[in-house]
Amino acid sequence: MELEGELTDLSLDNLLNKSKVNGKDLRYGFQIGNLNLIYDAKIACELLKDIIIYSVPNTPKWMLGLINLRGNLVPVFDLENYFGFEPLENKYPLLLVLGKREKAVAFRVKAYPELLNDLVKEEFIPKLIPKIENHILVVYRGKKLWLELDKEKFFSTLGKMVCD
Repeated sequence: MELEGELTDLSLDNLLNKSKVNGKDLRYGFQIGNLNLIYDAKIACELLKDIIIYSVPNTPKWMLGLINLRGNLVPVFDLENYFGFEPLENKYPLLLVLGKREKAVAFRVKAYPELLNDLVKEEFIPKLIPKIENHILVVYRGKKLWLELDKEKFFSTLGKMVCD
């Protein structure tokens, strides 16, 4: 597949610091249960494997704990549990971290996020799980329906729930 313009190699090394292909914004997608969620390629992110998660007592089951990421404490969530999906088995040790420093959050994922570059913005927001409906910014259609969340609003809501 040949892409016009400056970016013709979609390898991870070439995509670092790139957020557009042919004038289209790049996004990465991942699954939480049967939800297909995406994030903008401009958002700082990283995948971690085999990192110690320190549990926090008296928190909901979906709050897995905290990790120490370069001196910053980052909350780790089990979103499958939060949304009521079948929990991930421990054989999925990947954590996806979105954001930097005090704005960073992490959660378990089954697989590496996939590059999505042929998405069409939908005009409607479908009825979904009530826990997520108020946090959807945009719905996109590709091979699947993809949801872009207001990350800050969604994880702030979770943080408030943990503290209550």
